[in-house]
Amino acid sequence: MVKSAANPDGIPIEVFDGLRSGVAKDRSQFWKDFAIMFYGANRPGAKVSQGMLDQFWLWSMQGGLKNVYDSIKAFSETTFTRTSRNSTCPR
Repeated sequence: MVKSAANPDGIPIEVFDGLRSGVAKDRSQFWKDFAIMFYGANRPGAKVSQGMLDQFWLWSMQGGLKNVYDSIKAFSETTFTRTSRNSTCPR
């Protein structure tokens, strides 16, 4: 997902750094804010219940802080294509 020479259309690393920073600084508020974007509740006409947002927060808070922090690196910087040398996928 991260922008690199091999993925020029990727997302800048600063976006993922911001996610890590938010989780580390105040993960409870981070998950409350992130739930709104995750479900698109901030879009005009969106119909996302408070219960759904609360459920997302509850599930997210059950993840260990280090695990969540490390997973941001894993999902953003690991290449899962068969042609990548840095891939963690079996060939």
